[in-house]
Amino acid sequence: MRLHGCRLPLAGGDPLLFLWILLFGLLVLPAQAHRVSSVSLITYLDTKDRTFALDAAMEVVPSEDPAMNDQVSPEDAAREFASYLIVMFDQTEQKPEIEVSVQETSDEETPEELRRRQVLTKLKGGIPDGAKEFLLYLDPRCPMAVVMVAVKDDQPSRRMQVILAGEYSRPVSVLPVEEGDPFSKETEAAAGSASALEKKFGPLGVFASGWRAFLHESAIPTLLVIAMLLLTLGRTSVLWQAGILLLAQGLAVSLAVWGLMPAPAWVWQGLAAVASLVAIEALLHHQLKAWRYPLIAAGGMFLGLALIDTAVYRELIAGADLGTGRLVLFLLGTEAAFFLVILVVAANLLSLSRFDWYRKSVVTPLSVLVAGYCLFTIVERFL
Repeated sequence: MRLHGCRLPLAGGDPLLFLWILLFGLLVLPAQAHRVSSVSLITYLDTKDRTFALDAAMEVVPSEDPAMNDQVSPEDAAREFASYLIVMFDQTEQKPEIEVSVQETSDEETPEELRRRQVLTKLKGGIPDGAKEFLLYLDPRCPMAVVMVAVKDDQPSRRMQVILAGEYSRPVSVLPVEEGDPFSKETEAAAGSASALEKKFGPLGVFASGWRAFLHESAIPTLLVIAMLLLTLGRTSVLWQAGILLLAQGLAVSLAVWGLMPAPAWVWQGLAAVASLVAIEALLHHQLKAWRYPLIAAGGMFLGLALIDTAVYRELIAGADLGTGRLVLFLLGTEAAFFLVILVVAANLLSLSRFDWYRKSVVTPLSVLVAGYCLFTIVERFL
């Protein structure tokens, strides 16, 4: 076989050349060298000197091939794993200094191929001025979970954190503590935070925080409501959908506040996915289907978790429990914003629905726009 006068070696050419190419491909395949098998992490936060340090003890196991071990040292394996640990203050990524040292954990009689080494990796730096909370983000490429303990001003946290790949740790306040144990004196700290919260946010302020969390943090909650109204404007169906969405939203917020359902890192993408499905359903169907109400319930759950993942909510709680009364006011603020959106959108759609071109010129373009924006929001995370 010839192509422009050149013979292709893989089709009717020299089979020996093909075998050499195949052998070369096998030889250059990446082999496993030194790799990190487990990690334990201690985070030290000094709010007085405004410094931080992450001490990561990494168990590094060698490959059975000594040549590969020479190519990738334990220090290199530890540095690669350290690149998965992303230090953040107020969701701003930091560039800490990295120090690596190696300790032998096997005795002298252990064969070289079975020796284990512990690599002590330290990431250190300064806490930015004005920073309020510390976060650790674990890169999605990380092959394992990380167990972390936070030590703030020489006082360890009572609970360890297990951080999965692609997720954030629980936020740790880095505001200076004048006196007392920042972890064990929870009652005093909560009382002080509640007092500060009372001064900054009255009942009207908490209500307004719920309003702003729904309307100002993202357009997706509003787009979900718009998509919900595109399929039908029947009073009974709209009331049922609104009731299910608000019930699921309140349930999700309550469970998250009580620590029973943490908000995942991809909660906004989940809400965007539900909103896009609701919009696409309005584009493809003319009547409600059996899956409509469970889909709206899922949207309400994602909406509730997304609302407490907003900067407005984090500012409101400021490291303290919100309290039942303030939680109710926050939910009432979100519900007031929801009813404002649904009334304005429904009034406009009802005035247009009496025309013959309503579905072709209103429902179809809006469905495409809502679905397109929400799908772009999902894809944007991976760009």
